[in-house]
Formats: sequence, C-alpha cells, structure tokens
Amino acid sequence: MNCNDCLQKLDGYVDRELSDRELEEVKDHLQRCPPCDQFYQLEVGLKRLVKVCCDQGQAPAHLRERLTQILF
Repeated sequence: MNCNDCLQKLDGYVDRELSDRELEEVKDHLQRCPPCDQFYQLEVGLKRLVKVCCDQGQAPAHLRERLTQILF
C-alpha cells in the first residue's frame, strides 16, 4: 500500500468500515509511515473533538422548531 491508497482509505479505517484485510493493510502502512500516521492521528483527534462539541444535549426548542420548519 502506498500513501495515496492509505489516505483514501483513512476515513473507512477510522470508522472501522473496511474489510479485515484492508484494516490490516492500512494499519501496517501507518506503522511504517510517520506522515500518514500523523494524518491518522489528526483524523482521530478531529473526530473526538466533533463528538465532544456536538454531544451537548438537545438544541434549544426554538432552534429545533425553526429547523423543522426549514427542513419539512
């Protein structure tokens, strides 16, 4: 696997959406390639940040009502 292949599969790797074989190939590449591993660490950190920032409970009622009006 080269860096381009690895980066194309990185989202699937982070989300564990790849086949077992693909997961192993990406994992092996990341262990051998510091630049790709740094990008992987960035992706994981970003995903954690989004989860923390977005996991703040429900939106205020007025915002939910407005979104419902816009979307439906």
